[in-house]
Amino acid sequence: MWQALHSEIEDRGATVVTVALDVNPDDARHWVAEASPTHPSLVDTCHITDRLFGFTNVPMAVWIDESGTIVRPAELFTIEPSPLKGAEIPDDLPPLIHGALTEVQKFQGDPDAYRAAIEDWVDNGADSRFALDPDEVVARSGARPIDHSRAAAFFELGQRRWSNGDTDGAVPFWREAHRLHPENWTYKRQAWTFVTTPEGELPDLLQGPNDVYEGSWLEDLRAQGGGETYYSAPDLG
Repeated sequence: MWQALHSEIEDRGATVVTVALDVNPDDARHWVAEASPTHPSLVDTCHITDRLFGFTNVPMAVWIDESGTIVRPAELFTIEPSPLKGAEIPDDLPPLIHGALTEVQKFQGDPDAYRAAIEDWVDNGADSRFALDPDEVVARSGARPIDHSRAAAFFELGQRRWSNGDTDGAVPFWREAHRLHPENWTYKRQAWTFVTTPEGELPDLLQGPNDVYEGSWLEDLRAQGGGETYYSAPDLG
């Protein structure tokens, strides 16, 4: 999807750069290789983009103009409708799967409108009504509580332990990151993946309860208000 968008707008002076948030680069290597060499793709093993841009989930994006100025802060970035949206959910599915699909159907966002906004910005640049002035970018970015900064530090400490082979040593740091910034799904899903995905298999998207960390994807989502809260739909008004 992102590679196709990049191909569509590259000749008009715009570039789509995708960044995978993966402590283990091997988990994203396949997708980077698939995109090469026509589409720029990176792996952020330290979740630096979380800290710098305010990413708390995927897919999210910032719009950056040719001068390096952010003209839209971190927001949900989706340009194709989910095939799960509106799909029938059989009643006889296992409770975890049934519950997850039910919440997924509540996700916010208007992919067609967001794609149209991108196209407008690509064609009109600073004159696009979707390109925000610096004051509005700051206002929409919101404040950064001290606990969120501390969470970033704890996550990085855990990342360093994990990268040095101390997988057990990473756990308490990541637990603290989850406690300090419970709305940051990238921190949670990164840690959960390592304990819910069997060796050699694709990442576990359901990320159910486990014995290492408190909570789970479905449990935490419901505690925070359900699928409507999982993403903040972009304000395109």
